[in-house]
Amino acid sequence: MGQMTQYSRNNKESENKFLSAVNNFYARIISGADLRSEDEKMIDTIRIAHEEWKNAEAYFQNVTDDDLVDYAIYRVQAAKTRYVYLMKLAREMGVRDGLQ
Repeated sequence: MGQMTQYSRNNKESENKFLSAVNNFYARIISGADLRSEDEKMIDTIRIAHEEWKNAEAYFQNVTDDDLVDYAIYRVQAAKTRYVYLMKLAREMGVRDGLQ
């Protein structure tokens, strides 16, 4: 009988730990907590910056109004500078996977 009680107690503790982990997981999702690692967040930020740079270059290629050319140039340079900065920061952080 003693073994059965010990087994039941261990089983109940495992079940409680599991349920606690599930509750914590759902609480983080509901509260909006980000479950990604810092490396994943950095890679996502870099991907977004790269897209912004490509979009800025496309805008520059298609701008037809002379008054907007300076803005288009500024936008390309700003997006490129941000992307280069983020890549440098990622290298300093040791982030390698997923980078171009």
